[in-house]
Amino acid sequence: MGNAIKNGLIVCGIAAIWVALEALDQGYLGFPEIAQYSYFIYWLAGLRLVAIILFGWLGFFGLFFGYAVGGIFLRGSSEADTLILGFLLSIAPMIAYRFWQSAFDKDDDFDDVNFVQLCYIVFLHSFISALFKNVYWFFVDHEFGIDHVTMIFAANVLGSFVFLYLLLFCNRLFKKIKKRLSAKTI
Repeated sequence: MGNAIKNGLIVCGIAAIWVALEALDQGYLGFPEIAQYSYFIYWLAGLRLVAIILFGWLGFFGLFFGYAVGGIFLRGSSEADTLILGFLLSIAPMIAYRFWQSAFDKDDDFDDVNFVQLCYIVFLHSFISALFKNVYWFFVDHEFGIDHVTMIFAANVLGSFVFLYLLLFCNRLFKKIKKRLSAKTI
């Protein structure tokens, strides 16, 4: 029973982080938006990748629910569009991560990942996400084409690296603060 509660809290936590960051993106960080749902930098792509790497299927469900809530209540999208795109854009990093693991013979630890391997997973995730979104847009008569695929791909790549480096910066800052606090208590 405790494991189910823990898993539910992880899914709800990821969904809440997604909704909060999407609200922040729309409210204050919307300047990279080029057109409706098209960005110059889409930094939430990094959150998708990190959630899948850290939590696997729990990350998928958290992203899906977060995307659904954000799409319906923040963006005002239709339920069908939000649920289908939420599923596609949540499964894309899972596909990319599993393929990356098999291609580089990696397990779930991220200790010995070099920059080239990180680029590979970011590019693969960005390409699959752009492709899924463009194929969906084709079926609902939204603007689509190679220019949209490249724009979404580039935004996801840039956003993933921005998000990952923000995490790295916060991690290093946290370690420095922790080190200084532990030095003062000794």
